[in-house]
Amino acid sequence: MAESKRVKAFRLAIAKDIPKFPNDKASLQALQSKSLGALLIDHRKWRIRYIAPRARAVVIEPTATADPRWQSLAHEVQSLLEKVRSGADLTPYLSLQPHTRGFTPAATERGSDVDRWADKDLMLNVMGYHHLHFDAAPGNAVRSDNVMFAYVTRDKFMVVGIFNHAVFEQTESNPTITAERDHLWQIFDQRSARGLAPASVIVPTVITLSGHKIEFVRAATVYARLVAGIDPSLDDPNYVRCLYEQAGVPISKRPKVEWYLHFLDLGLLDKNVGAFICLKEGPN
Repeated sequence: MAESKRVKAFRLAIAKDIPKFPNDKASLQALQSKSLGALLIDHRKWRIRYIAPRARAVVIEPTATADPRWQSLAHEVQSLLEKVRSGADLTPYLSLQPHTRGFTPAATERGSDVDRWADKDLMLNVMGYHHLHFDAAPGNAVRSDNVMFAYVTRDKFMVVGIFNHAVFEQTESNPTITAERDHLWQIFDQRSARGLAPASVIVPTVITLSGHKIEFVRAATVYARLVAGIDPSLDDPNYVRCLYEQAGVPISKRPKVEWYLHFLDLGLLDKNVGAFICLKEGPN
């Protein structure tokens, strides 16, 4: 199927939005050369590292409250959780890496020595846990050592524990797992097996050979097929009018929509009235 101007503009906009390293023409061209489906995989594994601002209920796991740091950091904990409950933008409390390290061609090269995780958050991909600092950035040159790990959905923020930065330490040159990292894996294993019968066999996370979480690949496929299925109808005024009505969005005199991703929500944007019609909700 031929790519419409609308879909091409969408695809090229995504390629431009993803932070690249090195940030050069070759990296941009590597993204621009991809099909929409393949590009959406790269977009998802980058954008999932952010948390869309919306009010969420806070759920606190016993593994968090049992840690002595839950009491010693009580003020910092409650301050951050209040922002979660109010729907504040949590981006300042997240890692700074996604701002500049969203995609690198090096991670897609062939070979046994290729670092597939160079442009991915391993713990978020494998465990589904975001980590948040207690102090915002970039106001602080040096951030605090402690971070909160949480499983985040569209309506819940489940705190699983507090850790220091030793939780991130394990490399090929230093394969010894730290106590912090081991504790996080124990929490993940316990949560993955919760409610299952003894001796059950589980595969909590499937990672493809490219280093992408299989859920990201499937979601990208769904999004690409949705775009391909709907896009031809967007030149039909009656169809577009129905989309506005179903979304409860006031239609402009001359509606002109374009494909748009708001965090990981896929939809159509009408810049004339500043309206976003969500067609597929993202995970958070």
